[in-house]
Amino acid sequence: MSRIPPVAPQPSAVAAFLRGVDRRARLLALVQTGDAAAARNALAVAAKVFASDAGQWPIAQWPMQYWRLLLSVPAMGQRRADGDRGDMLPEIARLTPSLRAAVLLHLIAGLEDADAAAALGLGVADYQQRIRSSLPHNAQGDLDLEVWRSWRDAAQRVLAQLPDAVDAVQSPSLPPRAIVAETAARGSNRAREERVATATPTPSPHRRVRRGWWLVAVLAAALVVIAAAAAWALLHPRGRALLDAWRGRVHSEALPPAAAPKARFDPNNAALDPDRELRDHPADLALARRLPLLAWLAASGDPQATEPEAVASPISPPEAASTPPAATPAQRSRDRDAWAEWQTLTAEERHTLRAVATRFDALPPARQRALIATYAAQSWDAHRGWHLGPALGRDWPRIAALFTFIEADQRPPLLALLREATPDEINILARLAQSTPPQARDVLRRDLLAQPPDQRGAWLQARLAR
Repeated sequence: MSRIPPVAPQPSAVAAFLRGVDRRARLLALVQTGDAAAARNALAVAAKVFASDAGQWPIAQWPMQYWRLLLSVPAMGQRRADGDRGDMLPEIARLTPSLRAAVLLHLIAGLEDADAAAALGLGVADYQQRIRSSLPHNAQGDLDLEVWRSWRDAAQRVLAQLPDAVDAVQSPSLPPRAIVAETAARGSNRAREERVATATPTPSPHRRVRRGWWLVAVLAAALVVIAAAAAWALLHPRGRALLDAWRGRVHSEALPPAAAPKARFDPNNAALDPDRELRDHPADLALARRLPLLAWLAASGDPQATEPEAVASPISPPEAASTPPAATPAQRSRDRDAWAEWQTLTAEERHTLRAVATRFDALPPARQRALIATYAAQSWDAHRGWHLGPALGRDWPRIAALFTFIEADQRPPLLALLREATPDEINILARLAQSTPPQARDVLRRDLLAQPPDQRGAWLQARLAR
């Protein structure tokens, strides 16, 4: 069977779509090229190609296809430094063309990540990486979201102040072919109406007046009947009773008997408890909840918290209650996270933290509060590092920038690598964290994981010497 060609859209639909995106398209082209003449030419080329090819795509794909065509114009791949539109969104204009196009598709075109990525010919992950690469980092090494909010507000403000096109024919977003076709269609409709008017005898004015009065009389009679029926239904007792009976009529039907369940959950069955491992080790769970504090105490070298001599008489931890109170869902979630972090520690680290907890619990309450206050005064990065244990937590602030944003599948091997790293390798990673730009950190991490353990130190030395 021969393939049925797609139905060409109406020229008026194409013209209406282009009028709808005209303001955003003009602003995006002006910021991307930096020159009004180049922007007009790019808009005209994109609109002409879109008008001729729009029948190939569903209407739902028109926005993505239009922005793809506009950004594929050669003039959109470069920005004139001496252009006459250098003052529009200057912070975004300083980006490279590829990063600038990704940002403008989100802030001005309003596309979702999937459509914006398709318009640029990228995957969604690569498009999101371009957005992250366009943003600077704050003092903590995180993406500065305040800069993104200021870009968004500035784009909306400039878009609202951008004047409308004077006329659809003068607008660069409307292709000549679509306008001519729409004008020809309107002309043919007028000619057809004129032919019908000349072929139909014109009724006399008196006949039109009589026909109008009859129509008014029929409508008035219908309104009187409706008003009378409504008044009778609302005011007469019989009418109200009928209305209430009609509104109160409910159709009821018995449900079929329920089928027997295949199985039932027994909350008293310990084998079905997802937190059974945590409940079987209450002492370790209590230590896991205090992991960051204990790791800091173990690494700080405080003699009153870590030295055995400071302990006069160790206090045994109180026995767990026979029926502990039921934990809230939020508490259970925090316990599971703490337990998972505790399990990533080595056996030697867990033994050390148990001893530190025993000595800390034996301190006077005033000394305990002082140590907790000192720990709480640390930075956010330092707090996150102590969740990794005493050894890695001590070095975490120096290497955090290199390992902050990682994929989920990279986390276990990277943690194992960092726990096995020598002090010299940690020092090299700290220097690389300061010298490696954000967009190159993911490649560095993947290359680092690909190195054999016995060659990792030499590879880091060579990477630092670049």
